[in-house]
Amino acid sequence: MLAIRGWPHEPLCPLCLHAPETTNHLCKDYPFTIAIWNRMKTWDNDDSPDNRHVHQSITEWWDDLISGKATKDQKRIRGRFLYVLWNAWKERNRRIFTGRRLTYLEVADITKEDVLQRDRAINGFGPAIPAEPD
Repeated sequence: MLAIRGWPHEPLCPLCLHAPETTNHLCKDYPFTIAIWNRMKTWDNDDSPDNRHVHQSITEWWDDLISGKATKDQKRIRGRFLYVLWNAWKERNRRIFTGRRLTYLEVADITKEDVLQRDRAINGFGPAIPAEPD
């Protein structure tokens, strides 16, 4: 978007410094993000094939990931997917704005903790607290 608007920017990905910075690159094609995604799949015992490379867009990949899955599995996969992309984006910004760099293992650990916190928030409190009697 910066290039389209003619604003100053670094045209190369701040993570790899080789490829143009595009959404597809950061979210689908960049080995750093792929490594985080694969780590999450390992934690989930997900042995589904990695077919992101056959899709032209993130939307196509997203649709393929959840296609034919039970609703519960779709929710789990979508949540993991979003947390991986969010943390890859945050790592990109960390490198640009603070000069700090985390490894993919560190970012994967942060991603896993985000997922666990979400799961605890949704499932970890047991049954709802009953209302006070009249």
